[in-house]
Amino acid sequence: MTLPKISIITPSFNQGSYLEETITSVLEQNYPALEYIVIDGGSIDNSQDIINKYENRLSYSFSEKDKGQSDAINKGFRKATGDIIAWLNSDDMYFPNTLQTVASIFNDNPEINLIYGDVEQFYDNGKTEYYAVKDFESLDFLSRVSIHQPSVFWRKKILKETGLLDETLHYLMDYDLWMRIFFNYKTLKVNKLLSRFRIHQQSKTNNNAPALYLDYRKVFSRFIHSYSYLENESILKSLNIYVNDDGAYYKFKHPLSEEIIKQAFLNYISNCIKQEYGWGNIKEANRLIMHNQNPLKHKNYLSILIKNNLGIGYIKNKWRK
Repeated sequence: MTLPKISIITPSFNQGSYLEETITSVLEQNYPALEYIVIDGGSIDNSQDIINKYENRLSYSFSEKDKGQSDAINKGFRKATGDIIAWLNSDDMYFPNTLQTVASIFNDNPEINLIYGDVEQFYDNGKTEYYAVKDFESLDFLSRVSIHQPSVFWRKKILKETGLLDETLHYLMDYDLWMRIFFNYKTLKVNKLLSRFRIHQQSKTNNNAPALYLDYRKVFSRFIHSYSYLENESILKSLNIYVNDDGAYYKFKHPLSEEIIKQAFLNYISNCIKQEYGWGNIKEANRLIMHNQNPLKHKNYLSILIKNNLGIGYIKNKWRK
């Protein structure tokens, strides 16, 4: 079997506590056609020492200030020359033989452009959780971030059509890229653990959920703008949960049914209400529920209204802080 060249990009910034485990999990794959690229954002911890330790085994590495994680990954994408590409964040790891598994699947399925597998979530206290990713389904994908990034691999050639990561997104740049890929290319779910995703107190997504929600709203607003249902767009604007000032949109080779778009639209409004409630934004959650342009039935959110008026949402938020 001719092995495809696989390019892995690891972006990193001040992740010296975890970076070496990430690097060794890639290098110890012992995959003969590996191109490993590490892009550091000018770390001031021990990250550079770790990178220097493995420099002779890396295909490319450098350290300089950047505009964030998306910018760093894009730098890696531009350097990559592999047939298959992926990125692995500097606090995550691959399971042994992951790259060999990925190569075999792509070789056996030449019509497939992206594969994605399951993830083991793990904590610093030793606890682990098996995250079984579901087969791609349009409505599920549009209603939540369902594809777990570290177990996703795709053919680099399709980046010419999809474009690179959106550098204005700092949390859900992967969701935005998947939006461009999953609806336009053949993908395959692999029922196998491919990576380990570390959950810790210093992780970016663990510390700024409101910013993550804003990225989610940007991506979904672009999705809505991609279709000509102007009433939906107008309602989201009136609710003040439409975030797409530059009029960005996606190109879909196979347009979705009106029924799926309608349900995804309703799910999005519901998600925005739950997000505001979950972070103690009582007035905003109440406003969304009671807004005269909200097509959802108020009675379905009665419990949230009651909890908000009792101050439970506020108390939860203060406890988190």
